[in-house]
Amino acid sequence: MASPSLVIRRVVVEGEFSCDINFERGLNIIQAVESSKGQQFTNKCGKTTLVELIRYGMGRRIESFKRFFLSPLHNKIQTLWLEIETNGEVLTIERSLNEIYSSMRIRNGGYVSGIENTQSESVKVEDMSPLMLKLLSIPSVAVKQADGKLDQLSFPLLMRAFILHQEDSFGAILDKVQPEERRKDIIGFLTQITPLERYTVDERLAAVQTKAQELQTYYDSVHSFLSESGVPSLSEAVENEIAAREALEQAKIGRRNLQREIQGRTAQLDPAKMSGKVDKLRKDLLEVKDHLGKTEMMIVGFQQEEVRLKEIAASLRTDKQKAQRLLTSTTILSSIEFSICPRCLLGITPEMKLREQHLRCSLCNRNLRTTSDSPPRAVPKTEDIDLQIQEAESVLADTREKRESLEVQLEELKKTEVSLSHELQAESESYVSPIVDHLINQADELALLESRLAEAKNILEQAKALDKISADLDDLHVKQAELEDLRREASKPNKVRVNRLRHIYSSILKAVDFPSFRSCSIDPISLMPNINNQLYVHSGTALKGLATVCYHLAFLGLSNETSTFLPKMLVIDSPAVGDLNIDNQEKFLRFIARIQSQSRFRCDDGTPDWQIILTTRRMVPELEEFVREKLSAPDHMLLRKKKRKYLREKP
Repeated sequence: MASPSLVIRRVVVEGEFSCDINFERGLNIIQAVESSKGQQFTNKCGKTTLVELIRYGMGRRIESFKRFFLSPLHNKIQTLWLEIETNGEVLTIERSLNEIYSSMRIRNGGYVSGIENTQSESVKVEDMSPLMLKLLSIPSVAVKQADGKLDQLSFPLLMRAFILHQEDSFGAILDKVQPEERRKDIIGFLTQITPLERYTVDERLAAVQTKAQELQTYYDSVHSFLSESGVPSLSEAVENEIAAREALEQAKIGRRNLQREIQGRTAQLDPAKMSGKVDKLRKDLLEVKDHLGKTEMMIVGFQQEEVRLKEIAASLRTDKQKAQRLLTSTTILSSIEFSICPRCLLGITPEMKLREQHLRCSLCNRNLRTTSDSPPRAVPKTEDIDLQIQEAESVLADTREKRESLEVQLEELKKTEVSLSHELQAESESYVSPIVDHLINQADELALLESRLAEAKNILEQAKALDKISADLDDLHVKQAELEDLRREASKPNKVRVNRLRHIYSSILKAVDFPSFRSCSIDPISLMPNINNQLYVHSGTALKGLATVCYHLAFLGLSNETSTFLPKMLVIDSPAVGDLNIDNQEKFLRFIARIQSQSRFRCDDGTPDWQIILTTRRMVPELEEFVREKLSAPDHMLLRKKKRKYLREKP
């Protein structure tokens, strides 16, 4: 099976600002040229925007509209149309440039005018990854993280290996992909250096590890709860259950023996003698208890009457004090002759005193209804109140006397009740009670032992359940260890592919005349390249980007030579980063041009069986024929307003 074929055929943006660029198989150059304002305006003309549009059209998810690369133009652009070819099938992807979270639409065939009116299939953004993987025949796999969770190798993540964005790619190989272990996973999967079996083992291992972690958490919580509840170990629980069972069996044997003894002794009892005396004692005891209850109720009634009489006597004494105070105040006020006003302290004139002859107040000149020295119309006499108090106290004394008499009678009744109870108990015990009591005690003991056995069984079941969890947990740990061993075996890189990738990478570094190049190797653990016996990033800031893009070109070469999961296409966004010198940059560009002419991997019609899209500011003559679009700022931006066409009428 050949490597997946992915070709970008056309990129169309509709709106007030728009673009329409066609691409072909093989080499495609997007050149940024100098404008009338100088070379510095080759920046920000739309090279990186093109790469962003390609990634966006293939399902890249945007976290927020503020971080959307085209958010400044959101009211001037509408729709992106991306025409692609996947393994010979041509599709057109439609995605809104205003509503970044809305669904995408997929149509069969290429982009044509009026395509928006044709039948389409709606696909959610989150579903684009499995769709693209399916279209390219790339299996959907996931890798296990340290915590046991699975991290899906989604299509937008895999795109980082063959669509190189300037900000995210040339600082290092798969720069900003975290954790760093994931870089090896991506490269190993796409190049098939890491066997596909490893990812199957990862899924199984993740499931086992997750289950083991959940079971361990559950076991710890249950073990802690049972320990706090005093549940013993399994062996102790078994011993306790056996001991409780044996004690219960012994108690049952004792009860059966006692029942046989009762049956033998019952035949010797005299029913007539037994019933007469015991029944009479029981009847007398019930009569005494009834009399006792009535006496207690009468005592309670007298106690309540005492409380009521005490309250009446106290109220009468209060009324007597009020009457005495009223008489005293009347006597005092009637002796006062007002000569000055008690408020303003001015003297009361004779004219003011004459007012009272006309029933008006000498002070306030208002009509007189009553005065402070006039006695109340109805003042109770203290003599009458004294008589009422004496009567209440007399009734209270009689009530108290009756209560005390009843209390003495109650004590006698209680003594009689106790005496009858003892006599009845003695008579009953003389004939039946010893055996019956023994039987009752045996029944109580039997019930207690049965409850203890039930509790011992319950504890035993809990201990068994905990032991079962522990055994299951041990089995999971054993299985996890086995899968980890299997994963280590399955993770071993394919040495043949590693050597082939190293050979291709070495030939590319020689072809671009990498400075001071002597040798290269690929670390089988990290799958990162070493140049001249040191990691590629130590080649210097100016050459790190060159080493990175050459490594991705080696991926493309490997996918052309042998079957991989890496699509045979590469998008390179302005690799001249890190102050790459002009000489090395031009050598790199000439090597890119030679790929087109020297490649032996072609379709039946003679066109290359791969695609490279390169955006660049610098140009060499060998690349001129592959230029698809020339951009400059602000004269000829990637996204620009449509030019109006005016038609002149013929004279």
